[in-house]
Amino acid sequence: MQNHNGYTIYVVDTETTGLESEIHDVIELSMLRLIFDESGETIQEQKTWHLKALNPLTIQDDALAINNHKREDILHLTKYGKETYKEPSDVLIEIELWMMEDNVSSMDRIFVGQNPYFDIGFLKELWKRMNTSDTFPFELENNNRTIDTKQIAVLIDLCTGKRRLKYNLTALIKAFGVKGGKMHGAAVDALCTSDLLIEMLKPLRPIIKDKFAGAYPNES
Repeated sequence: MQNHNGYTIYVVDTETTGLESEIHDVIELSMLRLIFDESGETIQEQKTWHLKALNPLTIQDDALAINNHKREDILHLTKYGKETYKEPSDVLIEIELWMMEDNVSSMDRIFVGQNPYFDIGFLKELWKRMNTSDTFPFELENNNRTIDTKQIAVLIDLCTGKRRLKYNLTALIKAFGVKGGKMHGAAVDALCTSDLLIEMLKPLRPIIKDKFAGAYPNES
């Protein structure tokens, strides 16, 4: 499953009970593993998890109204909630085991998202709360190995000499011809972000490969 250049991309999206990672909880997490093989084709595999809320007093109703999760479900007050939303500690084990299938180190994983720093903050805090910060599966110090699809759009604007009015996910998938579903669900948003990344890179990859393939130091 390893990418031929050693990197494996993870497109990530989260849904939360509010905007502050220190007090709010991740209640939905979707990861899409994306690999570009030597022929230029892409390999995708997606996993989505639902997590029980740990802090009932900090749940914001306006956040739930946006992401379509229900308070009674995320607190295990319903049969559906108990069956769907797992204990966060169990989810982290599942995530780490799944990611280990890529056979690369945390330094060889690239974290991609639409404004990924929001998601990174929440995920780091989640691993911290579970006392497992030492097993966090990404190496992201100083924003290394982090790609924001909004910034790619800005780079494309610089190259075209034009400037778009909006950089949100809905606007970008429309602009780049990506078929999207209903936004504000982690699974759909992660898939749309992955498809957006692929469309953005599709015309750039052969040009950059041809132009800059020799722009690497001799590491022998």
